[in-house]
Amino acid sequence: MSQVETVRIKAETSEDNPLGFIIINKSDFKDGEHELFVEDPTGVTLKPNTVEQIKAALAEKNIEIPAGVTLKADLQALLDAAPAA
Repeated sequence: MSQVETVRIKAETSEDNPLGFIIINKSDFKDGEHELFVEDPTGVTLKPNTVEQIKAALAEKNIEIPAGVTLKADLQALLDAAPAA
């Protein structure tokens, strides 16, 4: 079975879509109607906003989460203090 090529297009952020993009089939992309979502050159698309996204971002930066740190604000502080890539 062959895979369908997809692209990310900009979409309004919301509680259901915190990333600011949706994925559509490349064949459905219409220039002028859709705007491609282009990732930041650092590889980080948007600031993570859920505990799971923050933990994933910390893992990508090889930052160990200290025992007992579970609050979103504390995890975000660790990420904010991390050196830029």
